[in-house]
Formats: sequence, structure tokens, C-alpha cells
Amino acid sequence: MRELKEFTFTNKDYAILTTRLLQCAWDDETLVAQLRRKLSRARVVRSEEIAPTVVTMNSRVTFSVDECHDHTRVIVSNEADRLVGMTLPVTSRRGLALLGMSEGQAVTLREPGGSLETITVLKVAYQPEAVANNRKDNVETLPVVNVFRRPVLRLVDNT
Repeated sequence: MRELKEFTFTNKDYAILTTRLLQCAWDDETLVAQLRRKLSRARVVRSEEIAPTVVTMNSRVTFSVDECHDHTRVIVSNEADRLVGMTLPVTSRRGLALLGMSEGQAVTLREPGGSLETITVLKVAYQPEAVANNRKDNVETLPVVNVFRRPVLRLVDNT
């Protein structure tokens, strides 16, 4: 079984997951164990510091299951935000597995029936933190205008 040694989370994503664990929001013991393992291997960074290739909350990610089927989904924080075929909540095994992984990384999960499933991150097509950081970097600095300067009035005598 393939397990990653480290997962990278934004401070916001880490807070969401730890809150879920403290609230015992999941009935599935396997999912709770997966969450505990994941949090124990967490590397937490500020949103500005996370690499654009890391899966974060609200990222659109393309991943493969057992190197056969490719899927593209948006990772969401809860079941209420779920849109069938478009999103994947972190309250699911796959959603939780993908959160914090980077492009090219793979992890093997044990399904409830006992079979194994390998999930590989192929591409992070959209990451909100990367877009926000890019916006900050591309802001043009405007010239400073002294708005407190008094207007100048010139009298012109044409006589």
C-alpha cells in the first residue's frame, strides 16, 4: 500500500480538517482513521506560500483511479456543496485523499470491501490561492498623486 510521508495544507484547510475531527463529523471509522493519518503528516503553510501544484480546498483537480479512469472534480469542504459529477467533498475517501497532494503524487486507499485503489494527481487546473497570489503579483503600481495639493489658478491678461 502506497502512503505519502507528507501532505501540504494551507492554514485554512488544516483548520477545516481539524475542526471536523474535533466535532467527529463523520460516522465512518475508516474515514476518521484516514483523516488522523493525514493530519499527523501535515505540513501547514500560509496561503501565500503554497505551491500552485498542490490540491487545496476549492481546487479543480484531474486525477486517475488505478491509472485507468481520469476524473476532473472540484474539491469542496462538505456534502452540502456537492454537485454530482462536478465536485468531490473531503467527507469522501477520494476527496480527503486528494487534499494536500501535489501533481504526480499517488496514494493507495483500502476500499470498505478490502480491495485497493490507487489515486494519482495528474493536474491541478485551478487553485484559488494561486489565482489570488497571481493577482497580487500583477497589480500595477499607480503613480502617487498628491490629492491634498491646492489647485493653482493662473490669471491671464490678454489686454
